[in-house]
Amino acid sequence: MYCPNCGSSINENAEICVHCGVNVLKFSNQTTAAQNDTSNIWVNLLSLCCFPLLGIIMFFVWRDKQPKAAKSALIFGLIGLAISVVIGIISFVLGIAAEMMNDSYYYY
Repeated sequence: MYCPNCGSSINENAEICVHCGVNVLKFSNQTTAAQNDTSNIWVNLLSLCCFPLLGIIMFFVWRDKQPKAAKSALIFGLIGLAISVVIGIISFVLGIAAEMMNDSYYYY
């Protein structure tokens, strides 16, 4: 095994590099967290179609430990929020148009 700081060869079970004194376990924990930094498909789907605020909340939860997953959740959350706003506006306009077309309402 090699030290992630100085590149020297060290023992497999070493916790501290004997050449530069860096805590090797600290680096190994960061590399495993970086390897697990993939987008979560379920959070993205729920953010897109059902709960847009979930993606925005997960961004703030994951932004330090998993920046790629956090960015993905934020993007899907914002897209889901935009889709919800557009559907709301279209529904409102169609409701107003349907009410205006109902002439029998005014003759009672």
